[in-house]
Amino acid sequence: MKKNYLRILFSIVLIAALSACGTNNNDNANQDSQNNHNNQDNRDNTNQNNDNISSLSTDQSSDNYPHTQPIQTQEAKYKFQEIPNGQAPSPNTGTNNLEKQEQPQNQPAKQQQSNQNYSLSNFESDVVTLTNKERAQAGVPELQIDQSLSQVAREKSNDMQRKGYFSHTSPTYGSPFDMMRDFGITYKAAGENIAQGQTTPADVVNAWMNSEGHRENILNPNFTHIGVGYDPDGQHWTQMFIQK
Repeated sequence: MKKNYLRILFSIVLIAALSACGTNNNDNANQDSQNNHNNQDNRDNTNQNNDNISSLSTDQSSDNYPHTQPIQTQEAKYKFQEIPNGQAPSPNTGTNNLEKQEQPQNQPAKQQQSNQNYSLSNFESDVVTLTNKERAQAGVPELQIDQSLSQVAREKSNDMQRKGYFSHTSPTYGSPFDMMRDFGITYKAAGENIAQGQTTPADVVNAWMNSEGHRENILNPNFTHIGVGYDPDGQHWTQMFIQK
């Protein structure tokens, strides 16, 4: 009888101990789950205040990048349809804005003629200097200024100001990679960073460097040349990168 009583007492103590361990494990698991959720929220919140900067890049060359055609949709947004190589765009029957989209096809010669008289503004030159400083600190070769590419970058900034949009996709010229190619720029790979609202070159480069996608473009070791364009009226900034 005494042995049975001791066995029952031991069982009760053992069950109580196991229950306490289970509670602690559940608490720890809940805490770990909460920590993981908080960490995920922190990752999701990265650059949530940087809606005024954006980056884009491609590993396709100017010969292989698919031709695209802008088509106007609701709320001034644009979708793109791929045009097979060698096939001319369909005749334009839309608005004046859409008619102007054919103009870049005739512009490269004009751009090439004016290259000798083209020079970067002080702000644009400072962006190049600060960009190469970041690359030097990362052990990446500096980028060479491409005057033709800088003209395209400035036209992109001017276009954003004139047309009142902020996007890599221009209603006038299409994607930046279309725009480069249509202005006579050839590349093996290319990228673009854009920004709006920063008041100094240091501000805009700092904003780009604090964003993963933009930083990758700035520090990409494959890029060899850079073009920078700035529109002071709307404070639109454009960086274009290419690998020659």
